[in-house]
Amino acid sequence: MSDDSFRPDWFSKPGDTLAAIMSSRELTANVLAEKLSCDVSTVRGLLAGSLLISEDLAFRLADVVGGTTCFWHKRQSAYEEALARAAVAVPRDKGQAWLKKIPFKDIALYGWTDKPTRGLDGVKSCLAYFGVTGPDEWEERYTNFAGDVAFRTSPSFESKIGPLSAWLRQGEIQAALVQCAPWNPDLLRSAILDLRRLTKAKSLTYVVPRLRNVCAAAGVAVVCVRTPAGCRASGAARFVAAEKAIVILSFRHLSDDHVWFTLFHEMGHLILHGRSSTFVDADETSPSERETEANAFAASAIIPLDRYEEFMSLRPRTENVVRFAVSIGVSPGLIVGQMQHLGMIGRNQLNFLKRRFVWDEISAAFD
Repeated sequence: MSDDSFRPDWFSKPGDTLAAIMSSRELTANVLAEKLSCDVSTVRGLLAGSLLISEDLAFRLADVVGGTTCFWHKRQSAYEEALARAAVAVPRDKGQAWLKKIPFKDIALYGWTDKPTRGLDGVKSCLAYFGVTGPDEWEERYTNFAGDVAFRTSPSFESKIGPLSAWLRQGEIQAALVQCAPWNPDLLRSAILDLRRLTKAKSLTYVVPRLRNVCAAAGVAVVCVRTPAGCRASGAARFVAAEKAIVILSFRHLSDDHVWFTLFHEMGHLILHGRSSTFVDADETSPSERETEANAFAASAIIPLDRYEEFMSLRPRTENVVRFAVSIGVSPGLIVGQMQHLGMIGRNQLNFLKRRFVWDEISAAFD
């Protein structure tokens, strides 16, 4: 393969070329990592632009995906030069104001970027991480969600938009590793029955691959991203391409009722509201019409409408809840969550019926 077949955009990182090759050849991150004799985190670093291409890595890329060692070196150099020019072009005051919003310490701890930086190096890190040419493009891409004026104008918005944007961006980066069929809302809606069955399984290592496969077949990449300090998001949904959507889960409450409701809620946004916005489900989210619609979609995904009257008359006893959950084919924890949400029982009642998760288990399942 000649170098000319890899003609990059002026501000496109080497990982963009790699992502295009992976997509065209239907290469998963795990398969590529195996071929490159590295771990998946290396592939993630390449796609995100946070990992420099060394001599050895350039040789392996040329051998596995094509091009030449020289091409990959030139690709890296061109990107670094473009990144430096873009950083210098950002006015100093504007750049410093931007850096103050980004939780570098936390996202470096999570391995999303290098260690905390400031000044021109910090601006370069932000440009590289977010894949933007400056603060204005960052603001356009990461501060306008779902027409949620109440959230954007809240007193806490300015302090939380940086952590939230970093979380959203990491979701995009991880979703780039998920191969999906073209977007198909009808198929996604029809998949709810299969997803409901998965709520009864106890092992996340069993559930997650099947959940992701079902959603990927309908054009949706499902990823899990732990929230940095200051980000209180439970989930998000957005389109990253015309035919590919992503759902980001944070597992912030570490319970099955919350995780599944959030998943169905975000699916509701994609099916009901389409490509119109980025939807973020956070503590600050206002009860807008779209949020109400997504909540109703999620509730009906858990409890079928023809069983709702029976549910509303359910007595708060373990055997009643378990029997009802079994009869409609979902986990008892999801029924408890709905009962608590509607005020049928207190927040401290029947919690032992919920499935609790730990981060080691979550990370292993999604990796």
